[in-house]
Amino acid sequence: MHGPDTGTSTGKREKSKPADHPPQRHGEISKSNCKKDRPKATPSSAQQTRSDLSEVYLAELQRSDKASRTKDKYAFSVKKYILPGIGSVRVGETTPGVVDHFIRNVVDAAGPATARTCGAVLSSMFKIALRHDAVSINPVLGISIPRSRAAKPQALDPEQFLDLRTKLIAWEQGSMLGRTRSQELHQIADVLITTGLRPGELFALSWADVDLEADPPTVHVHATVIRTSTGGVTIQDHPKSEHGFRYVTIPPNLAESLRRRQLRQSSNATGNHLDLVFPSSTGTVCDPNNVGKTWRKAADEIGYSWVTFKTFRKANATLIARTMGAETAAYQAGHSKVSMTRKHYVEEYKEAIDTRAVLGAFDAANGGPGAPGKTGLQI
Repeated sequence: MHGPDTGTSTGKREKSKPADHPPQRHGEISKSNCKKDRPKATPSSAQQTRSDLSEVYLAELQRSDKASRTKDKYAFSVKKYILPGIGSVRVGETTPGVVDHFIRNVVDAAGPATARTCGAVLSSMFKIALRHDAVSINPVLGISIPRSRAAKPQALDPEQFLDLRTKLIAWEQGSMLGRTRSQELHQIADVLITTGLRPGELFALSWADVDLEADPPTVHVHATVIRTSTGGVTIQDHPKSEHGFRYVTIPPNLAESLRRRQLRQSSNATGNHLDLVFPSSTGTVCDPNNVGKTWRKAADEIGYSWVTFKTFRKANATLIARTMGAETAAYQAGHSKVSMTRKHYVEEYKEAIDTRAVLGAFDAANGGPGAPGKTGLQI
């Protein structure tokens, strides 16, 4: 008696053909279901290491709409701290305790600010793992990352700035190993302290952004200079934040100085094809880091080593806040929160504020509540 029909003419049992795709495991994404623009590496399961997950994270990071500097910063954190620290730990074995221990080590080695960046990156990485069912919880949630203790802002007052400026011009007129020093620093300082611009915003300004004929003259801030790991120094077509888009006014003396500068540039043989207000010595985009190095050398030699480019922003914000209010100072600085301007940019009063004209209302001798025939506080 013959067995059941196998579906072949020979009666031999035909081996089953292997499936086109292997069965999908828990936490694994089928490549056939992936979109064409998905990164090739995908977290397959909780058995994968952090190194595998980082490949997917970095691929998604590069395709995101984050700013170039942010991408570089996050990628650097992955390669410098996360992979060497816990890159060999399997995704499914990464507990809050493991993350907490790692974060504490980063705090000790590089400080709270770097640790917070690593925490943000790790949280994003595990959101990807959650999305792919490689983990059931995000182990970064609930981890306490200490904040840096912010130093109280220290700003230049007008008298200090005028003294600094005089010494800076004298320093520029000296020579360095037989070569003429940069003559730009005092002009850069003038613009920074009177406008409150960031250095990157200043070096991204073109003459088309400066309206010297307006009343009052204005500067339109809408870009900044950045340095990327791939493209070098370049102009980014938007400022640091959404609130960085702004117009700031120019005082009369600075407006006149800029007119003279524009006239000198028009007769200068050095090219300035981008029509920048402050181009480099070769007519290209100026690198804020390089200018900062020159500034630090000059500041040390003239006795103002504590003054940085950011100090000029603090001086600008402090003077505006004390005369026109903190909200105006925040707008001028391009900040989204007035509280940040107050905390990090406006210097505290160093001496008592003369409030006698206001508080005199409580004085009995001036007819205040304690005057004869009036009721008031009695001591």
